[in-house]
Amino acid sequence: MKRLNIYLAMAALILTAELAIPAAAQQQVPFNGTFQGSDDTSHEPTLIQSMTGIGTHVGRFSSTTTLTIGPSGGTGSATWTAANGDSISTTVVGTPEGLGTAPCQVVGAQPGDLYLKVTEINIITGGTGRFAGIEGSFAVTLYHDVSTPGTTHGTCGSYNGTITPPGAAD
Repeated sequence: MKRLNIYLAMAALILTAELAIPAAAQQQVPFNGTFQGSDDTSHEPTLIQSMTGIGTHVGRFSSTTTLTIGPSGGTGSATWTAANGDSISTTVVGTPEGLGTAPCQVVGAQPGDLYLKVTEINIITGGTGRFAGIEGSFAVTLYHDVSTPGTTHGTCGSYNGTITPPGAAD
């Protein structure tokens, strides 16, 4: 009988440990940062966004987003790459919200420039390196300088959301 109780206790301990690992992987942590960049509109109806910035869990990063623009916004994909090459892949849905001023600095902007505020919802679809197995989503708030002549327009903004901690899938 004592042996049976020991085996039951060991089985319960092992089962508890096995169930705790997926639960830990599902724990979400804040994911946010700021960026500057540019939007290339020369490939209409495709818009290519290039950004660099700094954020939680990625540190210094670069990002490239490719959107197909329609009457009510755009859809596409993005890759966010940390300085060491580890990356996060997302699907993106962007929605314009109106014209106004920007609360951040766009390189090359002039006083009085007008900005299109855009919200982009990013759903994480995968990752490499320390981001392998990452899950979550985040919203990008981007300010697109519509006053800049030509096909390349300055942008700035921030992102906020939640992700599973990098390395949680290990």
